[in-house]
Amino acid sequence: MSNEKYWQNRAAWNMYEQMQRAEETVDVISRIYNKASAWLCIEAEGIFKKYMTKHKLSENDARRLLDTLQNRTSLDELLLALKNGDSDKTKSQLLAELEGPAYQSRLERLSQIQNQLDLIMHDVYQQERNISTNFYTELAGDSYYRSIFEIQKRTGLGFSFNYVGKKQIDNVLNMNWSGSHYSNRIWKNTNQLAQTLKEELLVSLITGRTERETADIIANRFSQGAMQARRLVRTEACFVSGEMNAISYKECELKKYRYLATLDLRTSEVCRSLDGKVFLLSERIIGKNYPPMHPWCRSTTISIVSAEELRKLRRRGYNPKTGRTELIPASMTYAEWYKKYIDKESADVKKRK
Repeated sequence: MSNEKYWQNRAAWNMYEQMQRAEETVDVISRIYNKASAWLCIEAEGIFKKYMTKHKLSENDARRLLDTLQNRTSLDELLLALKNGDSDKTKSQLLAELEGPAYQSRLERLSQIQNQLDLIMHDVYQQERNISTNFYTELAGDSYYRSIFEIQKRTGLGFSFNYVGKKQIDNVLNMNWSGSHYSNRIWKNTNQLAQTLKEELLVSLITGRTERETADIIANRFSQGAMQARRLVRTEACFVSGEMNAISYKECELKKYRYLATLDLRTSEVCRSLDGKVFLLSERIIGKNYPPMHPWCRSTTISIVSAEELRKLRRRGYNPKTGRTELIPASMTYAEWYKKYIDKESADVKKRK
């Protein structure tokens, strides 16, 4: 077989390319967050006009006031709390101003925006979930076949293997490997962002923030939400890739794998400590000896092919029509391999049907 370090570098490069595809996917999702942010800033125009702040609450006082509410985003409950509150002069003056005729249209518009915000963020959730699912599905198939290809290139054998089906991919995508399905984590992120934004709008109202200050806070909150989405996609992509690699190892009847960390200044201590270590495939545990070990994890694995396993692969590579072991040309690219072994098989299946 070829130099082991060469194949480790190939595995690391494949992982790098997959993470780049994950980044491109999140760039699309981030644009959805940016559009929602721009919508909210435009809709909020006119509500937070610059005015005197001498009677307004400080931000700490405003948040303490919201903490007393059962629903921290309710405008009606906020007004009721101001009415039933203590004799604090600032709160009394604030209530008088909010109940004045000049503020009624602003409060009505704010209430409308809060209601619309739930719908907007639900749409963000739907789009993010669909984009993520499509990416994970494509990544799963590519990871499995690319892993088979790399094993065949390393051994030089064109052995037979089973083709990955939709059911196998769905099983991987439906795993709650981190305690919660990725669609639930997307929902938690978008729902929490909606609640945070509605709360920030109330804080702006009662502290006297300007439109510019409010717009900056809105943009910052959406940026944080997009970063959460990026972390989720990157980590989930590492998981999907790793699971499909493990399935390919089992398909080839390989027993061991080597842990490969991306070694740079961003690599975690736990991944550094595992780099190069060999484990039994039957004893792999995500988060203990198999990636992802943590959010943003970029580690991967490479299979170990022993002499005995190589002999098994040679037997699997036997072509009964020619009476010889089928070989993989050293110059064959993944695209050429895919066309020969995957596309051709798919076409043959359609013909048989």
